[in-house]
Amino acid sequence: MGYELNIQREDENNKISKEEWIKYMESDSEFNRIEEYSADLGDNELLIVPTPNGGLWKSDKGEVPFTFSEKYGEITVKSPEHWIIEKMISISKKLNANVIGEEGEKYDEEYLNDPFGNPFEDENLSNEKKWWEFWK
Repeated sequence: MGYELNIQREDENNKISKEEWIKYMESDSEFNRIEEYSADLGDNELLIVPTPNGGLWKSDKGEVPFTFSEKYGEITVKSPEHWIIEKMISISKKLNANVIGEEGEKYDEEYLNDPFGNPFEDENLSNEKKWWEFWK
C-alpha cells in the first residue's frame, strides 16, 4: 500500500485521454512508454506489475513508474517523494490538469514553496510572546 497522487482534471467530462498522455510521454525525453514495470526482489525473484499505457520517468534520482487509468483519465504515482511531486506538477500544467491526493488535497506551486505549510500563519503577529514561550 501507499499514498497515491493523481494528475487529473476537475471536469469529469474532460478527462485526460490516452492519446494526450502518450503524446506527453513522447514529448518528454526523460519518459519511456511501458506496459509493465518490473522490480528485482533479490534471490533471483522478479516482481512484474502490469502498467498498460504506463510511463517510466528516468530522472537523475531514479526511475519512477507512472500508471494511467483510461477509465478515470488519471495519471497516478504511488507514495511520491517531493522531487516526484515537482515533476507531477510540471506534467499537470502541460495537460491543463491538477495534482490531487487521496483526500482531495491539491498539490501546486504553493505546495512547492511550503510543502509542510505554516501552522502558525494565522497567529496574531502583534503578540510579542513567541508561540514556544507558553510560560510568559
